[in-house]
This record gives sequence, structure tokens and C-alpha cells, in this order.
Amino acid sequence: MFRLPLQCVFWGCLLTSVHPEPPTACREKQYLINSQCCTLCQPGQKLVNDCTEFTETQCLPCGKGEFLDTWNRETHCHQHKYCDPNLGLRVQQEGTSVTDNICVCKEGRHCTSKACESCVLHHSCSPGFGVKQIATGVSDTICEPCPVGSFSNVSSAFEKCRPWTRCETKGLAEQQAGTDKTDAVCEKVDRKPQDEAPCTKQIPQEIDDLPGPNPTPPVQETLHGCQPVAQEDGKESRISVQERQ
Repeated sequence: MFRLPLQCVFWGCLLTSVHPEPPTACREKQYLINSQCCTLCQPGQKLVNDCTEFTETQCLPCGKGEFLDTWNRETHCHQHKYCDPNLGLRVQQEGTSVTDNICVCKEGRHCTSKACESCVLHHSCSPGFGVKQIATGVSDTICEPCPVGSFSNVSSAFEKCRPWTRCETKGLAEQQAGTDKTDAVCEKVDRKPQDEAPCTKQIPQEIDDLPGPNPTPPVQETLHGCQPVAQEDGKESRISVQERQ
């Protein structure tokens, strides 16, 4: 078996101790470059110079309107997102050196995607449909057909279907039934007049020039609807003193 001289073993150990093996992996929040483990720049800062055997990593803070939200080795910070009002957006929360702007849709609009890069108007439910779920900043209106007994006669992004008017509860008659787009139409109930009771009135006795021993008692005349009944032919007509005067 071939054996190395003892001197070779000695010099190999000496060289290893003087020139150690370069690292193949670094710790968390470090990165490997030029056989060196350099510390990453913290959030809100960008890389200026890598570390060396004798110097630490050099970083600088992000400028106004810029941010970096992770430990990094980026040489440029990211620009804050622009909430374009022409696309229906507005700023909900201003960004910082470690956070981006948060954009949301203006009132009456919702995002077209999860990224919310633009907004569109909420959908309105047509007549015959009511709102099942009101729209939010990230979702559109959900409509549903008006079930029997209810209606919607407007185009709206907020109104639900409304119940038909119940005419009988108001003492009215239903003239026209409701539909999914129209309410029931009510009308007053026609009340037939009660049968009129017969009226009677006293017919005053005619005054003779010379009253007899047996004066004639007053005669009752039956009236229909409190109006005199036509006198039948052959019957004596009596006229009161008041009518003759």
C-alpha cells in the first residue's frame, strides 16, 4: 500500500487551516457572493455595496414614493402603486418605505380583478328583478327574479323585490292583479244602497165650511221612497189645507 510522506500530511493540514473551504450556504437573512456570506438589506432599504472580507453590506433607505417590503439585495426600490382616478380608483391607505399604496374603487364601483387595477360600475337589477346581494368594492350586484307575490318596477343596485299591496287589508277590492314588474291595483268597493223603508205621512182632513157631526179622521198616504204614490183612477184625491193654500 502506498503511503504519503508525513510531511505531506502536515503541510496539507496547515494549508487547510490557513485557507479554509469557502462556504456553500449562508444563514437566514444572508446571501452568498464572492465566497462571502453578506447580510441582506432590511425592509425599506436597498443594496449599495456587497460586503467584503473586511466590510459589511452597505444599504440605503428607499426614497419618497418607494418601498421594499422584505429583506433583500435589491439595488432599486419599488415605486408605490398609482391609484388612477381615471380607472375609478382612489387611495385607501398611503404607502410607506415598507408597504405599498392600497387602492380601492370609488363609491358605486368594484374591482375587475383581484389585483384591482381598474374598476367598473355596479350592475343594476332590471324591473322584475330584485337585489339579492348588494355589491361591494370587490364584487358586483347579485340579482334574483321577483317571486310570485312581489314586484320591482325600477332598475336599481339596492332595492329588493317588494310585496304586492293587499287590497283587502285596506278595505278595497283588487281591480288588477300584480305582476313581477307591477303592484296590484286596488279600487273602492261598490256598496249597494239599502232598500228604502216605506214612508207614511198624515193627510190632513179637508176643512168643510160647516163641520158635520162625524168629522173624517186623517188619512195615511203611503209613499215610495218618501215620494207620493200616483193616485189610482177612480179614487178620491185628498188635498191638504197646506197644499191648497
